[in-house]
Amino acid sequence: MATAAATSASEPEAESKAGPKADGEEDEVKAARTRRKVLSRAVAAATYKTMGPGWDQQEEGVSESDGDEYAMASSAESSPGEYEWEYDEEEEKNQLEIERLEEQLSINVYDYNCHVDLIRLLRLEGELTKVRMARQKMSEIFPLTEELWLEWLHDEISMAQDGLDREHVYDLFEKAVKDYICPNIWLEYGQYSVGGIGQKGGLEKVRSVFERALSSVGLHMSKGLALWEAYREFESAIVEAARLEKVHSLFRRQLAIPLYDMEATFAEYEEWSEDPIPESVIQNYNKALQQLEKYKPYEEALLQAEAPRLAEYQAYIDFEMKIGDPARIQLIFERALVENCLVPDLWIRYRSTTESKGFGFICT
Repeated sequence: MATAAATSASEPEAESKAGPKADGEEDEVKAARTRRKVLSRAVAAATYKTMGPGWDQQEEGVSESDGDEYAMASSAESSPGEYEWEYDEEEEKNQLEIERLEEQLSINVYDYNCHVDLIRLLRLEGELTKVRMARQKMSEIFPLTEELWLEWLHDEISMAQDGLDREHVYDLFEKAVKDYICPNIWLEYGQYSVGGIGQKGGLEKVRSVFERALSSVGLHMSKGLALWEAYREFESAIVEAARLEKVHSLFRRQLAIPLYDMEATFAEYEEWSEDPIPESVIQNYNKALQQLEKYKPYEEALLQAEAPRLAEYQAYIDFEMKIGDPARIQLIFERALVENCLVPDLWIRYRSTTESKGFGFICT
């Protein structure tokens, strides 16, 4: 009896739970039906606008009267003007937000997120002149992230048409590589400069960019490889016997540095070279392999951790300080500062290290 009573008492509760669920399902079905109607109307409006009012009569099995009826329905329910109105409404909303952001920046020019949002909206609205000005203003106040620079560079590259435009893009690259350590920007810079090889001094320009890139980030264990490979591919593409030694030199320099996928690079060199690899190169390669094993735990710790990974970078810095290689110490500090640019203690340690060790690094 108690069981039956309990069962009986629970039934209304079960029904009450089922009720909202059924209502929810019904609402979902209605919503789906509405979405299908909206989609159908959008397609009809787009087709009507593109092909004209007689498009529907060309469909097989559609009578003239059906076509007239459908055209009337399309005109009444989903005329192009309706969608243009919706677009205008969205555009007006964006313009109001742009004005609000500009007003906010006139009050506080150091609002970082406000700068980012303004650039995003101006770019969305196709305001090319204004977005250039907004980016310029932000870059004068803040160092830009690699992502912000790459977006800016890609926009300018897509609009570059002649030699003067190319020089403008070169100038922009020069500004970009001065903010933070930026392997992807250096790679983009090198590849873009290859496109200007036909201009006066083009070959020297490409080599200069790649050499500076290697000096800046060639030691980067996880991202330096792409730069070395791009530089070698460029030199290999220049079909001159005198250039072969340049490719040999790049292989040998790269193999002396601990980088990921060193074994693949060594195998590629063996296959490419017509002569046996010198013993001195093999010795440097083996030494770099041993160094790589010592660095791997710190690199893997960074890969497994989530940004800003300050503790992992601090441990890596301590390790590099013990080894004492100035270039590598600078590199790991710069990598850490990309993700921890607002940590004063890290900047102080970087500056004190450069001063005490006499490395002569520039702290920006």
